[in-house]
Amino acid sequence: MGSAWGKSPAMPPSRLQPLYPNRRRRSSVKPLLLILLVLLIGFIFYLSTVDTEVPAERIEQDVTDALPTS
Repeated sequence: MGSAWGKSPAMPPSRLQPLYPNRRRRSSVKPLLLILLVLLIGFIFYLSTVDTEVPAERIEQDVTDALPTS
């Protein structure tokens, strides 16, 4: 009996080490800037497609007063 009463057997050393010990944490600034750039380009495209023209109003003038009277 290699273990004492009430204790669980020791875990193998491979379980205690992280899976990727040399992996560095990637910076989240580049993806955030890329997302902001895509949103900005999409917003500019949206503004370019929005119909902002006001329909021309028909202005009617009374032209009967301008006729010469005989």
